[in-house]
Amino acid sequence: MHKWLFQLYQYFQSHKSFAFLGFFLLVLCFVFGASQLNFQEDIQQLIPKTEASNRLQRILKTVEFTDKIVVNISSEKTHNEDSLVSYAEAFLQQIQQSPDSIFIEKIQGKVADREVQQTYDFILENLPLFLTDEDYEIIQQRIAKDSVQSSIEGVYKSLVSPSGILTKRFVLNDPFQLSSLGLTKLKSLELQTGFRIYKNFLVHKNGKNLLLLITPNSNYSDAASQANFADYLNSTVEKLNQKNDVKASLFGSLLYSVANANQIKKDILFTVGIAVFILFGILIFFYRKIYIPLVLFLPTLVGGIFALAFIYVLNGEVSLISLGIGAILLGISLDYSLHILTHYRNQPNVKSLYKTITKPVLISCFTTAIAFFCLLFLNTEALADLGLFAGLSVIGSAMVALFIIPHLYRKKDTILPQQTFLDRLGAYEFSKNKLLLGSLGLAFLVGLFFMHKVEFNNDLAQLNYQPKVLIAAEKQLQALEEGQNKTLYLASYGNTLNDALLTNQMLYKKLQKAKENEAITSFSSIGGVVLSTQEQQERIEKWKNFWSVAKREKLLQQIETTSDSLGLKRNAFQGFEKLLKKDFRTLNLQDYQQVSNLFIDDFIQQSSEENLVTITSSIKVRQRISADVIEKFNQEEGVLAIDRKAMNESFLGSLKDDFNELLLYSFIAVFFILIISFRNLKLVFLTLIPIAITWVLALFIMYILGIQFNVLNIIVSTFIFGLGVDYSIFITSGLKYELNHKNEVLSSYKTSILLSVITSLLGMGVMIFAQHPALRSIASVSLIGIFSAVLVSFTVQPFLFRLLYRKSNA
Repeated sequence: MHKWLFQLYQYFQSHKSFAFLGFFLLVLCFVFGASQLNFQEDIQQLIPKTEASNRLQRILKTVEFTDKIVVNISSEKTHNEDSLVSYAEAFLQQIQQSPDSIFIEKIQGKVADREVQQTYDFILENLPLFLTDEDYEIIQQRIAKDSVQSSIEGVYKSLVSPSGILTKRFVLNDPFQLSSLGLTKLKSLELQTGFRIYKNFLVHKNGKNLLLLITPNSNYSDAASQANFADYLNSTVEKLNQKNDVKASLFGSLLYSVANANQIKKDILFTVGIAVFILFGILIFFYRKIYIPLVLFLPTLVGGIFALAFIYVLNGEVSLISLGIGAILLGISLDYSLHILTHYRNQPNVKSLYKTITKPVLISCFTTAIAFFCLLFLNTEALADLGLFAGLSVIGSAMVALFIIPHLYRKKDTILPQQTFLDRLGAYEFSKNKLLLGSLGLAFLVGLFFMHKVEFNNDLAQLNYQPKVLIAAEKQLQALEEGQNKTLYLASYGNTLNDALLTNQMLYKKLQKAKENEAITSFSSIGGVVLSTQEQQERIEKWKNFWSVAKREKLLQQIETTSDSLGLKRNAFQGFEKLLKKDFRTLNLQDYQQVSNLFIDDFIQQSSEENLVTITSSIKVRQRISADVIEKFNQEEGVLAIDRKAMNESFLGSLKDDFNELLLYSFIAVFFILIISFRNLKLVFLTLIPIAITWVLALFIMYILGIQFNVLNIIVSTFIFGLGVDYSIFITSGLKYELNHKNEVLSSYKTSILLSVITSLLGMGVMIFAQHPALRSIASVSLIGIFSAVLVSFTVQPFLFRLLYRKSNA
């Protein structure tokens, strides 16, 4: 292979214009292919594919968890409602008059008078749909002879009172307050208990808290818009807090997302900025060429573009999550440029370079690529995309580096390379340090007993950056809760709206019983408000059967008699008479949606794409029994109980098992590649043993330091595995070359590995100084893995090689 590459090099050297034009056109084709890719942003692509997860994802695509922003206006004084309302009015005025109001879909927490009237009219006009069997028993009592007289007298007193001008319409159209029976059904829409309406606002019963709920506009869900919106809300609250005795705090997932994004940007700019500056300085100093960084990164860039173009041809789309993770793992493809450049620096000519470096680079790139391709066997879309992207990038980068670097890097043959600290460190024989060998051996033996104790942390919340101000806001809201309750979601689903409504009505009845039995604290459901067509027809028939002609006429006669005795007009209760004689009809979803106070769209979601309708209910349960409640409701046909935190923990926790399989597949794949390449079982085991020792050692150190795996750093561990494979292959190749050619080249291999270690540590390890927990988590595993890999490769591998081949030679 090295002879063919050298001949190709000579041909391109004599046809430089043709070679560079061809390379430019090839890269242009790759760029075009990569630009045609469609990108998928679904975070659920990280969830392993199983029958249960497929069902869950299909439903979750329809269910919209609208994460609202809570504005908690609070006062230290009790019964300070007027000050709370004054602050709320000022806040709403500023928000509504601002151009940034485009970021808001709606604000809940203030009930307008017209909305109250609209809700009342809707209930009265469709009264039979809101009445149950128990309600008819109450009605029967209210229309008894004595009760009729008492009710009409009550109406009369209301009319002649000072407030009569306001209540006239209500009491004459509904003298027996039948609408109040229907209005009680709206209480089932409320999840939060302990609040009341004060001057049209939602105020806590303690008189110290007023809540507003802001629903962000989904049309502005991009990161830039969310950041601008969060900044505007924070600045508005800050200004109002300075002017008022009462204070407001903000809480919501959008604010967490923006805070995390800002912290990640800040950390990356700080850490990577320093890393790039130091790295460029080291590379320029070591190679004595100012353009070296560009030469090094060119193969990596082209390899990444090649991978995207190839994926476009295969699939046409790729997960953005996999590209984000893959961008971190691309550091491994930089190694090939480093190895080639370092060896070229120490070799007399290009022919000698290809002779020493071609085989180890090709073996390394194909074993690493195969290890990444093993991700394709996992049942996770994002990780399969990651495996394809990373594997193709590694192959593309290695091939481009072999072809391009000898043309771009021109060294002066007459000048020997100046010895640097890295050269001297590469020349040091770590394998002859008995103390180091003994320490590694002891650590390995002890690590075998503790490596399985490294835990997997599937709590995504611990990977979030949590600003103190949001933590304080969350605690203030939790203080309003009565007891340690947890919110769960129940999704009733069906292929049609009517199917979903039927299921939801059954669920609603079970929720009522569960609350009566104190199995749940409270619930919010439209099961008592929005009914299926069948249920509506049944209730209308029940109304007709209850109001027989005889009963109706008798009641109207009693009303007329009592009215006459009180001096009321004969047609005073004409509106109530029309209600009794009205021919009611069933309602469709659009009829319910016209009543803004019902917030129907918060409960019902329809997806034509999934051919699915879901109706979401919310329940509050005691923390300690939440798992039992989830299990109970998941047994109901057509119902899915959702605890988002537990759901993520369950599915992401299975990634640990998937990665155990991945390691097994990778080891088998690497084993066969090495067998084909080295054709020597002894060399294969000599290469694999350090990888196994590195893994045990790294897990042992993680256990000692209390570092846990999580969904991010366990993926990055594939990068560490790939580096360990690379280091072992290059050390084996160097040892074998020295044995066969009696030419000392191992120090050159070790120097190139040291440069790889420096670039990897500066690229990822430097994030240990970041404040974001996710970045620190990635950095800590990277530091441990890289140090373990290079230490074992430099120490154990040469020791075992000399031990085995000294005996063979003897």
